[in-house]
Amino acid sequence: MTASTLLERPGAMSRTVIDLGEYATQGVGILAGRERGALARKTLGLDGADKRGVEFEVRVPSEIISVNSSFFLGMFGESVRALGEATFRKRYAFVGGPDADRIRDEGIRKALRTGSPLPSS
Repeated sequence: MTASTLLERPGAMSRTVIDLGEYATQGVGILAGRERGALARKTLGLDGADKRGVEFEVRVPSEIISVNSSFFLGMFGESVRALGEATFRKRYAFVGGPDADRIRDEGIRKALRTGSPLPSS
């Protein structure tokens, strides 16, 4: 079951799972591109989920060797800025090996340092 289907059933789990492996090009293991991250954000309905207080477990599978800041900012940047660092860390638990914490920490730092180049809707 994907995160997008879980979002349609609020309260189905204590944490909704986002598997970043679903957004990698098969056989590559790299997540890159702000537009690609923004598309994942839209597909998952993260804006509405943030407003409803949904909590996530963001899985970083071992086959993911890099999550570029552009992808992270497209997918999670608005959540970091809207929720603030402490609430983002509480609602988005990154799991999966030693790189999960680094990916989260670097992404948060960059999201707070840079604004979105995209116009607000």
